[in-house]
Amino acid sequence: MSKERLVVIGNGMAGARFVDDLVGRGGGDRFDVVMFGDEPCGNYNRILLSSVLSRSHKPDDIFINPLSWYAARQITLHAGRRIEQIDLRARQVIAADGLTEQYDKLIIATGSSPVIPPFANVRDEHGTFKQGVFVFRTLDDCERIMRSAATARTAAVIGGGLLGLEAARGLLNWGLETHVIHLMPHLMEAQLDPGAADVLRRQFEQMGLFTHLATRTTAILGNGHVEGLEFADGSRLNCDLVVIAAGIRPNAKLAADAGLTVNRGIVVGDDLACRAGNVPVSDVFAVGECAEHRGRVYGLVAPLWEQTARLADRLSGRNPDAVYVGSSVSTKLKVMGVDLAVMGDKEPVGEDDEVVSYSEPSRGIYKKLIVRNDRLAGAIILGDGAVVPSLLQTFASGSPLHDNRAEILFTPAAATAVRGGDAAATTPDSARICDCNGVSKAQIIEAVLGGARSVQAVCDVTRASTGCGSGRP
Repeated sequence: MSKERLVVIGNGMAGARFVDDLVGRGGGDRFDVVMFGDEPCGNYNRILLSSVLSRSHKPDDIFINPLSWYAARQITLHAGRRIEQIDLRARQVIAADGLTEQYDKLIIATGSSPVIPPFANVRDEHGTFKQGVFVFRTLDDCERIMRSAATARTAAVIGGGLLGLEAARGLLNWGLETHVIHLMPHLMEAQLDPGAADVLRRQFEQMGLFTHLATRTTAILGNGHVEGLEFADGSRLNCDLVVIAAGIRPNAKLAADAGLTVNRGIVVGDDLACRAGNVPVSDVFAVGECAEHRGRVYGLVAPLWEQTARLADRLSGRNPDAVYVGSSVSTKLKVMGVDLAVMGDKEPVGEDDEVVSYSEPSRGIYKKLIVRNDRLAGAIILGDGAVVPSLLQTFASGSPLHDNRAEILFTPAAATAVRGGDAAATTPDSARICDCNGVSKAQIIEAVLGGARSVQAVCDVTRASTGCGSGRP
């Protein structure tokens, strides 16, 4: 049988992961794979860009699929070649330089782009960012920020979400006086309630970070090079480096221009196929941050990789009926070195919801559970990583909770006596150690029994710790 031609637009974490999943399932026997990526390199881990900025990782350390990976698997990668048009009728994609590629199956994995609020004076007369103004999305962005940080004195990060705080951590590590300016009343409002955000803010300020909450930036000051920021109340902040991290927006224009249905993102069904109106478009799929499934757009890596796995199951023939029905979002993070885990709802939604909480701000500890029908509907755990594995397992399984809620919030003494040994021994085999890749304790043990004799070998076999890296300890 002749192979079909499968074209992937996007060589980021979702597009490259889909191809990796597909090839791993034998899809290379069915398809000739052609990929297009905007950046002139292989696929790298965007989650670790903040580690590159803070110089705990070198740029080469974060590559997942170097250029040699594609060649070894007979995948054609057009690195640095941007697709500008999808022609659904002719079943082809057209690159900016005129290159045309036919497809039998098309995967759109165009990711997202930084949101640039309507600041005055953010660009020069040529339409490019003023010197000293950056976004924080790509490896090139990261390297340009580092070059500027080497001579800067004061940095301002506009946006107090996860990405903005990670950028701030990196700039602090460069020895810069660093300010975070956030429009909302508390940091990381998408993940945290006000109580947790306040504890986190105190921790950051002890590290030397200045935070400006409920503050709207209206203008970038300076001619030629940034000299400061102006705020809505008329006050100003002097700075010579600005990073804009005010959110992301799905890259859906390419799909919309082709006639595909787009709301916030590219609308897909449970089969991850795109739509034109309410009609599925045969052989055109979308995955990752650009895709909108059942009204949701996911920005965390674990749901994106659940999507790529299900689509690879379908197209490889391993499971032609595989569907993606949405993700129960939970994640472990290390925000500026502080352990944080969030899952499910952060606030009660019904009168019968039970809220169980414990706060110790001086130690940077905040714990909150949302209990619904005697099951864990959500949790925020800040500063106590020991209780997180059991909570994640309880959340994922939907199992009933103990009547004594304190047993849930506080790890039993046997497990905490020696965190390195006893905690691992008492963790159930089914517990997920790596949330990004869904790797359980049992899979890690199997890898060791199968010959993986180092942390890196276990990571290579299972993919554990190749996402955010928080599971590595």
